[in-house]
Amino acid sequence: MALSKNVVKYISALQIKKFRSNFNKFLVEGEKIVGELIKQDVFAIEKIYALPEWLENHQSSIPHNVPFESISETELHKISALKTPNKVLAVVEMPTPANIPTVLVDCALYLDGIQDPGNFGAILRIADWFGIRQVFCSPETADLFNPKVIQATMGAFLRIPVQVITLAELLQNQPQIQVYGALLNGQDVFHTQFQRPSLIVIGNEGNGIASTNLQFIKHPITITAGLGGGAESLNAAVATGIIAAVYSNQRSS
Repeated sequence: MALSKNVVKYISALQIKKFRSNFNKFLVEGEKIVGELIKQDVFAIEKIYALPEWLENHQSSIPHNVPFESISETELHKISALKTPNKVLAVVEMPTPANIPTVLVDCALYLDGIQDPGNFGAILRIADWFGIRQVFCSPETADLFNPKVIQATMGAFLRIPVQVITLAELLQNQPQIQVYGALLNGQDVFHTQFQRPSLIVIGNEGNGIASTNLQFIKHPITITAGLGGGAESLNAAVATGIIAAVYSNQRSS
């Protein structure tokens, strides 16, 4: 049976934040991410829509309580947020805000106004790769459940809980936290000895760390450009990757 116009309208609406909030649902697309999604039990799946060949290979892995529907490529194009849809799409329930621990014991990231969905998703992948298990975001940061963010995480959102909280609230009653801020002027990160527990603040792509949050930065750090370098700055996700790699190297040594 072909997808009804109402179903197409409903799923397409989930590409927009207002409707994601209204329905409390979001989209997950692609073989890899949906393949990981059906193996976890944190995010409840409302329904899976997939091409026949995907269902043929994965139907036995779909939890018994998750409904699914075989659709055509044309129908997948109608509901997908991707320019090139990848065989399967899932409508997923947003989890109720979990009691994510705000007490830092090792290292966490704080994303201060990151707006680019690709950067946000890539930073979650970086956190996942380097074993950083706490990620916090300012209210001005992009929506985690934006389809572009989810896609860019490549499944990391399933493993890294994200909490929206102001930096002041996060640091309240935790004077022991060593707050590092990625700034243009600071100590060279390659010569920085990270102390724990540590919070690494990554600022907005264009404006950096918000002026209201600069007061909390105890340790300004910077990534010194190489000889002959002509770029004005680094992409936020790239900078996060370099800082996380330095921290990880110290933690393992």
